[in-house]
Amino acid sequence: MHKIINADIFVALKSIPDNSIDVAITSPPYWSQRNYGFDNQVGNECSYIKFISRLTFLFDILKEKLSDKGIFFLNIGDKYLKKYGKTPLGLIPYKLAYFMQKNGWIINDTIIWYKPNHMPSSVKNRFVNSYEPIFVLSKKKENYFTNSIKKNPDYSNILKINLQPTSYNHIATYPEKLVSSLLNLVKIEKKHTVLDPFAGSGTTLKVINDINKSMFTQHKASGIMIEFNSDYVEIIKQRTGLKNIKVEKYPFEEYNYQIFEENFSIDFENIKELTKINTLNIAKNKNEFYSILKTILNKKYIKSFPQQELLFIGLENFLIEDIYNISQINQKGWIIRNNLVVKKNNKWFPVFMLVQDNKTCRYYFNYKRLKFNHKLKETKTALCGQNFVGYNVVDNISKNKKQGLIISIIEKYDNGLPKYVKVFWNNDKIITKEFVKKDDDQVLKNLIFTHNNGYVFVKELKNHISLEKIINTSIEKVKLPQKSISNRNYNGKFKEIERKNWGASPGARSSVEEEYFSLQRLYPVKQEIIADYLNYIRKQQGLSKNAFIKISPKNYKHTVGHWLRKDFGGSVPVPSDWNKLEKLFDIDKNMTNYVCKTALKLQTVKNTKYKIPDDLISNEMIGKLLELNNE
Repeated sequence: MHKIINADIFVALKSIPDNSIDVAITSPPYWSQRNYGFDNQVGNECSYIKFISRLTFLFDILKEKLSDKGIFFLNIGDKYLKKYGKTPLGLIPYKLAYFMQKNGWIINDTIIWYKPNHMPSSVKNRFVNSYEPIFVLSKKKENYFTNSIKKNPDYSNILKINLQPTSYNHIATYPEKLVSSLLNLVKIEKKHTVLDPFAGSGTTLKVINDINKSMFTQHKASGIMIEFNSDYVEIIKQRTGLKNIKVEKYPFEEYNYQIFEENFSIDFENIKELTKINTLNIAKNKNEFYSILKTILNKKYIKSFPQQELLFIGLENFLIEDIYNISQINQKGWIIRNNLVVKKNNKWFPVFMLVQDNKTCRYYFNYKRLKFNHKLKETKTALCGQNFVGYNVVDNISKNKKQGLIISIIEKYDNGLPKYVKVFWNNDKIITKEFVKKDDDQVLKNLIFTHNNGYVFVKELKNHISLEKIINTSIEKVKLPQKSISNRNYNGKFKEIERKNWGASPGARSSVEEEYFSLQRLYPVKQEIIADYLNYIRKQQGLSKNAFIKISPKNYKHTVGHWLRKDFGGSVPVPSDWNKLEKLFDIDKNMTNYVCKTALKLQTVKNTKYKIPDDLISNEMIGKLLELNNE
């Protein structure tokens, strides 16, 4: 009844009879994301447009295999095109859907899969990716999906489904509940044939098999799984329990495909520019949407728009073509940093967060003003019974990474979190007194920023801790505590599962992994303030930038240049480098305190006051987006 085709997708699809597939459902490899361990794999193309062109070619073959009422659920995630700075969001899924539509596919809907336990991000100048689109594609306008939706008044095109950990050695499984939810939308029936052209660990077949077990009939749904990697074929057998499943094997065949070219699909000639647009624009119709696009592409508008600010553009009644067209403004004066999904009733629409395409200026993204709290909200007594003696300490600021251990608590906050501790450093064999900060906002209140001659100077109100923190260099009589593991009694679902199979769950990490303290700067140092100050020092000495760089050690040639920059290429000297500057120049002690003072911070999601918001938001939150533009 079921079978696995152990072959490349091109050869495998050709072996399937035309018009024989009722439902296709898959999540192909994402572009430039992972290596699945074999040559000629989809997703390792040298450019995203080649990736899109290749998938479009392969899915054109799949279209011929689909029955007239057949449906293809295509789940694919997006990608940032660069690693650093103002990196543009590729909008790759929507571009793929656009070119598939041009090749004859009908897009019945775009479902949003929202992942509540999505991968957290350390990036703090954009929304966190929390969803992936699923395109509902067909050959004909009337199909299993449209017939089913007509009978379902409660249908929503937003699915809220957690990532799922598995015990199988596959690095990118999508959850069984997602597959079953999609199949339920077309009311999978007996005798239906379901295809997964990128089967991976066999999630689709596992779900089909489970559905079959619940059917009281001899005529079950059939599954055809295509998987190139022989190791994954064995995983599918193990996971589904179908050890005697039929396996067909075909040799690899080369194939060629047309490479697409990207351009706007509309003619801007007949579109009218607007005399004024807002920082936040939700277009009422397509005419207004394209008028906004034409206006912001005008060089005069780009020049007049404040470089530090965000620009938001949305369209409630949209088509895939509209998302494709706005993607074409990337690096035409603008960069799309987020494609926000706005939930309105049971539907969604896109709002795009744009920033100017330049390297000379940072932009505002004050996510703390939105006041999104973590689910694990700390209560006043949440940490009172916790013993922090024996916790690991990791030095995240020094060039030579060090590790230490908390050996005693000197003072605590009201909620039980240590305020001052003694740390034994393994590398140096010394003991230091360390201050523990609860959150950056509270510590920032200890600073006064003053302006003088166009420069910003910093002064502390209270001396939380001195720069010299060593309190003991004679450690022979120090008795080191046994290691204290905060989560040693954890017995949850992640206990016996390898870390790589946790499904990117922050819940797994916060439950299973050991909490620790990191040594970091006491103050969240603003790079532009330090760049201005060092340039101020340089000018006082009558030094050009090149002369300033030349007086530094040779191995600092490139590093020092970055200290003088205020853009995304700039950096702040680590304390040991700042000490070198103090030997060359008369540095203000207050600035040294600002840059060099350090403190400990508990590395746990529980201790973070505000989180960076997800890129799926409610319609009521749209007006709050302007808060991000405040410094």
